[in-house]
Amino acid sequence: MALTLAKVETAIEALLSGAQSFTIDGMSVTQNSMDSLMKMRKQLKSESGNAFGFSMSPLKPPEH
Repeated sequence: MALTLAKVETAIEALLSGAQSFTIDGMSVTQNSMDSLMKMRKQLKSESGNAFGFSMSPLKPPEH
């Protein structure tokens, strides 16, 4: 089973709420895993941000 954004966010919330450890898809994470979880969350958010495999950047105002 693949890690999903919802699962990673649940693990982050559990650790932030004081849990000493949390198991996500058979992988045990602890407070020491927080950096890795944050990176996973960022990656999953960027991947799920669009269904077509591209990302959009904010528009810049035209230069005069």
